[in-house]
Amino acid sequence: MTHQGSAVDALPLRLLTRIVNEYGDAPRAAAGESGAPYPPADALGEEATALWAQRAAPPEKALVETANLLHPVFAAASGGECADRLNTLIAEAGLTPAMAAREWDVREQWRTSRPGRTLLAAATLALLDHLRGDPDASRLGTCLGEACVDVYIDHSPARRRQYCSLTCQNRARTRAYRAAKRAAGSSPSAVTP
Repeated sequence: MTHQGSAVDALPLRLLTRIVNEYGDAPRAAAGESGAPYPPADALGEEATALWAQRAAPPEKALVETANLLHPVFAAASGGECADRLNTLIAEAGLTPAMAAREWDVREQWRTSRPGRTLLAAATLALLDHLRGDPDASRLGTCLGEACVDVYIDHSPARRRQYCSLTCQNRARTRAYRAAKRAAGSSPSAVTP
């Protein structure tokens, strides 16, 4: 028996977040980059040389559309909302599980029935694989930094990541420090006689 559709391999998670952050409307708008040109899609090959060796880099339109469909998964307010959004992506990508064999080695293989959604299918599969290993959906998030809604996947041992990068974290700490200094300087107890 043969299964309909094309086999899909998961994107590397680092590439997935890079696509969302560099091509998604929300991250670009928050960063004031809405009018700026998109980075060249070929540059993404640095993250997935094996993937791009099998096929050409996706067109810009597919990158933007995929990024915009994925961003809400990271922005979900609960595990239930995350699951609902992933179920929507599974359907949109036409993903179905199947079993495949190479000699006596039988393994799960996902397929897409929608060839135009291969990038979305690969990105969705990456999130499914990640959540299979770590089902805590709160570890998928959007940056709390000012003027930033970039996405991240929290791999930290403490499980408390809130920023997409050290740059955003350091900016937030600097702002908080300066605000505290200003507040301390303007309080009545800080005034010297």
